Parts: sequence; structure tokens; C-alpha cells
Amino acid sequence: MTKKTLMIFFIGLLALPFLLTGCFNLNKSFPEKRFFVLSVKRSEGLSLSPSDAVLRIRRFRVSPGFESKGFVYRKGNLNYASDFYNEFFISPASMIAEEVDKWLKGSGLFKYVTSSPSPVEPTVELEGVISALYGDYRETEVPKAVLEIQFFLVRNASSRPVIVFQKTYHEESLIKGNSPDTLVEGWNLALEHILTKFETNLKSLDLKEGKTS
Repeated sequence: MTKKTLMIFFIGLLALPFLLTGCFNLNKSFPEKRFFVLSVKRSEGLSLSPSDAVLRIRRFRVSPGFESKGFVYRKGNLNYASDFYNEFFISPASMIAEEVDKWLKGSGLFKYVTSSPSPVEPTVELEGVISALYGDYRETEVPKAVLEIQFFLVRNASSRPVIVFQKTYHEESLIKGNSPDTLVEGWNLALEHILTKFETNLKSLDLKEGKTS
């Protein structure tokens, strides 16, 4: 290698970082990751006089397509997308179970509501399956927040559990725009409607005995 070629080679090495910096902006900013929670409040006047029934809230499960913390958007009949930058602060299953727990504690339908092992023997136990949790943007002019939950109310008769009530609740709340904030507001409204209907259905049960009254 001649002296001239060697000099060109070293000049090229010195210039390489500047060329790379020009091609790739190392200071390029990315969207900030945001975290959200669902939160619903009971309307005044819904509470009843406490009964003697004891409820234990067991595990809630989420369908595999919606179990991650990242928001899910439906863009076509078979086209879904996950959002890396906007997600729930905790898992959807745990978060919705907590909201159900708080709601039923304020319903007056139960003497105690617990979500963990307790020395008090439960009268009935509740399980839930969240089968839909997404923003529906198939029609851009009318986006919707979609939530679907199936509840199972179980009574332990001797050693054999008996399902005394089960129902699937599906809600679609119209939202304004396509921002994550409005989507969360829509989910909150959908969850409030579902829990209001679920509470109404529970009033028709003899919760102490775990059967229809």
C-alpha cells in the first residue's frame, strides 16, 4: 500500500463518524411511552342494605389476543394492531378484577367481598373471562371502545362446584377521535354499564344460598 493510499485510508476512517452521524440521527426522539388504568365509580343511590352473603373474587382471565398490556386496535374484520407506546399500567385481568371488587363492595349485596384467602367461608365465588378489549377503528367516523366480560358465579356444594349464574356482557361505547385518552374513557363507560347490569342480575339471586330467588 503506497503512502498516498494509506493517507486516504486514514482520512476515510476519521471522516466515517461524521458520515454516520449525518446518515443516522443519533438524537432522534421517539414517542414517550404512556400508561393508563381503568377506573369506574358507582352512581349514588345504588347501594342496598348489606346481606349475609360472602363473595370471594377468584381469578379473572383474558383471551390471548387481548391479554398483553399494550392497547389493541381493530382496523379491519381480520386486522388487529398492538400499540407499544400506550398500554395499561398493570395486566388487564388484574385491573378489571380490582374494579369489580370495588364495585361489588359498594353494592350492598354482600356482607363481605374478598379477593384473597380469608378465614370467612365464602357463600359464592366469582370468576371472569375478558373476551374482548380493544378500540374498534374499522369505521373511522364512528370509533368505539369495545369490552366483553363473561361472569361465572359459583357455589361450592359439598366438594362439587355448581355454577349458579353465568352471563356474557358486551358493550360498545362511541368515542370522539382516536386518542388513547378517549379510548380509555370509552372503556371506563363500557365497564360501568357492564357492572350496573351485572349488579341488577345479582339482585334476582338468593346470594346467601347461591341460587335463583
